[in-house]
Amino acid sequence: MAKLLYQEDGYLKQFSAIATAIGEGAIALDQTAFYPGGGGQPCDYGRIRVESSDLPVMGVRRSEGEVWHQIEGPAPEVGTEVWCEIDWARRYALMRTHTAMHILCGVIWRDYEASVTGGNMKPLH
Repeated sequence: MAKLLYQEDGYLKQFSAIATAIGEGAIALDQTAFYPGGGGQPCDYGRIRVESSDLPVMGVRRSEGEVWHQIEGPAPEVGTEVWCEIDWARRYALMRTHTAMHILCGVIWRDYEASVTGGNMKPLH
């Protein structure tokens, strides 16, 4: 199971990791700052650098106790050290949107005593 760096530092933009498993078009790492999505909040995007190749991360999901990074391109071998970078502009937009949703939910409760039980976000929407 990966160490979830995003739970420790929401502003972490880059980190190194070790490939621990390979799936169909996806890779699991020993640690990750990529948020896998949940509760209406989308997952992070970014890139994983292996030697001189950049592998775009086009999705992140949790499955069977692992965080899987959906990549475009050939996956590195298990045990390979990789350099990872979050798409910071997208992450920061989602952070701002997430905060705005909480504020909006508070206003709805204050003014109407109605609970908001769900909502899906897109960056700045």
